[in-house]
Amino acid sequence: MYPLLLFTLGMAIPPWLPAPLPWHAPAAVAVLALSGRWPGWRTGLLVALCAGLALSALRIRLRLDDMLPPAWENRSQSVELQVIGLAHYGLISTRFDAQRLQLHTPDAALPATFSVADRERRAWPAGSVWRAELRCKRLHAYANPHAADTERWLIAQRRLANCSVRQRRALPARSSLQAGIGQMRERLRDRFDRVLGDHPAAGVLMALTLGERTGIDRAQWDVFARTGTTHLVCVSGVHLGFVAALAAWAALRLARRFGRGRWPPRLLACATGLTAAGVYALLAGFGVSAQRALLMLAACGLALALRSRWPARKIWLSALALVTLADPWAVTQPGFWLSFGLVAALLLAGSGRLCRPGWLAGNLQAQGAVSVLSVPLLAGWFGQLPWVSPLANAWALPLIGLLLTPLSLLAVAQPFDPPLRWAADLIGLAMSPLDWLAQWPPWTLPTPPVWTLWLAGIAALLMLLPLWPLRLLLLPCWLPLLLARAERPPPGEVWATVLDVGQGLAMVVETRRHVLVYDVGPGNADWNVADSTLLPYLAGRGITAPDRVMLSHADADHAGGWPALAPRWPHSQCQVSQPEALDARWPCGACRAGQRWHWDGVDFEVFWPGNDAAALETNASSCVLKVTGAAGRSILLTGDIGRASEAALLGLPLRADVLISPHHGSRTSSGDDFLAAVAAQHVVVSAGYLNRYRHPQAAVWQRYADHGMTRWRTDRHGAIDIRLGREVVVSAWRQRAPRYWRPRDKD
Repeated sequence: MYPLLLFTLGMAIPPWLPAPLPWHAPAAVAVLALSGRWPGWRTGLLVALCAGLALSALRIRLRLDDMLPPAWENRSQSVELQVIGLAHYGLISTRFDAQRLQLHTPDAALPATFSVADRERRAWPAGSVWRAELRCKRLHAYANPHAADTERWLIAQRRLANCSVRQRRALPARSSLQAGIGQMRERLRDRFDRVLGDHPAAGVLMALTLGERTGIDRAQWDVFARTGTTHLVCVSGVHLGFVAALAAWAALRLARRFGRGRWPPRLLACATGLTAAGVYALLAGFGVSAQRALLMLAACGLALALRSRWPARKIWLSALALVTLADPWAVTQPGFWLSFGLVAALLLAGSGRLCRPGWLAGNLQAQGAVSVLSVPLLAGWFGQLPWVSPLANAWALPLIGLLLTPLSLLAVAQPFDPPLRWAADLIGLAMSPLDWLAQWPPWTLPTPPVWTLWLAGIAALLMLLPLWPLRLLLLPCWLPLLLARAERPPPGEVWATVLDVGQGLAMVVETRRHVLVYDVGPGNADWNVADSTLLPYLAGRGITAPDRVMLSHADADHAGGWPALAPRWPHSQCQVSQPEALDARWPCGACRAGQRWHWDGVDFEVFWPGNDAAALETNASSCVLKVTGAAGRSILLTGDIGRASEAALLGLPLRADVLISPHHGSRTSSGDDFLAAVAAQHVVVSAGYLNRYRHPQAAVWQRYADHGMTRWRTDRHGAIDIRLGREVVVSAWRQRAPRYWRPRDKD
C-alpha cells in the first residue's frame, strides 16, 4: 500500500511545480536505488516515488513539446482537421475543438488537439473533416490573482492552441468511433432544440444526458453555485456511480430471477454496471471528469468481481493511482479533490464503528462527514461556503442523481418526443426548492493563506475519526481559515490592480476602507469577462461590492460587463462620461472635470471631460482620474482619450508616478508632450494577447521607453499590482506566480 501511495504522490507533484522537472533526474535516482544495497522496503518506497516523478515529468515534457512554437503564432497554416465533439454557436463566433490530421504548409507546426473559433458562425458538424486555413496563438488565458488558473485547465483538457479559421473546404468524412459518437450526440442535441426549444430546464436536461452545459443560463448557474449543487450538472462520479449501481442491481435481479447462466451473478452485475457507465460516459462526451469517474468505478468493480478482500481504503487508493496515472493533470482540478476527498470522508467516518447505524443515522453521519471535509476544500478552491449546501444536496442528490438522471437517459433513448418534455418538466419541479434555497447567499471568504487550508484540512480528517474528545480540541484549528481577513492598505496609501481582461480595461483601486472600480472589462449578452476576472478578484480580496464604479466611457471593452454587474451592486455609486450611452435600466451619473473626493487620506480628482462631453467622440470623452496618496505618490487613469484630449489636459497637474496607458497604446494617443507632462516612472498597458489592433503599437511602446518609463502590459505580465506609499512598488502576477508552460516574458 505504501509504495502505491508514494507512486501516486510522485505523479501528483510535477503538475504543481513552477518549472518543468527534468524526468531524467528521478529516473536516475530510481536506477541507482535499484542497483544499491539498501534494505528492500526502503528501496521499494524510493523507487515508487521516483518512478511517479519521472513518469509525470515525462508526460509534461511531451505535452509541452506539442505546444505551438512561438514562430508560428499568427501565421497562416493549411491544415486538414477533424471536428471533435460538439461545436458551440455563440452570438459572435462558432467554437469547437479539433484534431490535427495533416499539415499541408511546409515546416508548419500545430498541436495534436486545439480550439478553433469561426467568426462567420458557420456550421461545423461533429466528426466532419475539413481542409482549412488557420491562424493560431499559443495557449494563453487571463492571469489574475484569486481567479481560476484557466491555462492549467486548458492543458488538462489538451487544448494547446487557440486558432481562428478563414477559408475552408469540406473533405470526405473519416469513420471512427470518436466521430460516430460525436455525430450521435449532435443529432440528440438537435432533437433537444427541436422538442424543448426555450424550456427553462432544457439546458439542465442536456447537461445531465449529453454533458453539454452551454445551455444553462447565468441565473441557473448562480442557483447551483449558491446552493453548492454545481456537481449535479457535471457528469462525474456521482452520475456514473448511480447509473452503474442501477444497471448492476437490475442485472443481479434478472440473473437471480431467470437463473445464473454461465457467469456468476456478481461478475455479471459488475460487467453490466461498468458497461452502462461506459456508455453513459461516451454519450456525455467522455470528458476528463467522466474518464476519472470511469477509472474509479473500474477499480471498485474489479475488486468486487474478484471477491477481493481488499479493504475499502485500498480500493480507494487504487482508484486514486489509476486516475493519476491516466492523467497527471487531474490533481490540478477541483473535481479530483472533491470526489476523492469526500469519498475519503465517508470511509473515515465509517471506520471503527462497533455497530451499523440505522438508515437515518447513517445518512446524517455521511452528510456530516462530507460537510466537515468540504469546508477547507470549498474555501480553498472557490472561496465560499454555501450555508444551505447540506440541505440542498439532501434534496437534489437522490432526486436528480438517483431518479431523474436515469429517467432522462431513458427519455433520450426512446424515439418519442413527449417523454423528453416530461423529463424537462420534472427537472424544473425538482429545481424549484433550489431556487428558494438560493435566496440565502453563501458565506464568501477572502483567499486564505495556504497554511490555514492545510491546517483546517488535516483537522477535518482527524475530526472524522471516532475520537469524540479529539474533535472538540481540533475545532480551534478551523479558526485561522474561517476568520482570515484580507490585508488592507494603511491609511493614506493606495493599492491598485490592473486586471488582465484581454482587449479592454478593468481596474480596482483600494484605500483603507473604500474601493473604486474603474471600468469593468469587455462583455456582451453572450459573455462577460468580469465573471472570471473582476468578481473572483474582489471576492478574493474580501470585497462584496465597490463603493464607487467609474466607467471611463460606454464602449464594450470598458463597460460591456456593466449590465451584468449593476444588479449585483445596487448600492454602488456609478459614473460615466456619457450617461445617455448606457442602458437606461442601469443609470449612472456623469463624471465631469472638477469633481473630487477624499477617502482615507487619499485624494481623487477628475480632470476630464468638461461639460461638453456629449458633443465629443466616445473615446475622446473618457473620464480621466488622478489618484494621489498621502505621501504625494499618484496614478493617472486615462481611459481611451486621444491626442486632442491629451492636448486639452496639458495645463493641469498631470505629473504622476504611474500612468495607465491611454487607449491601450494606440497610435492615436500617448503624444510626446503628454508623456513629458506626466513624467511617470511606470506605464501600464491593458491589451489582449496578439490582438487584431496590434496594441500597443510598436512606435508607442518605444516612445514609453524613450521617456524613461518602466513598461508593463497585461498580455505578457498578467494582472499588474501597484502600491503607492512612500515608494512606488509595481509587480506582475505572471512573475509572482510562474508556470512551467509559459515562455519567459520578453520586453
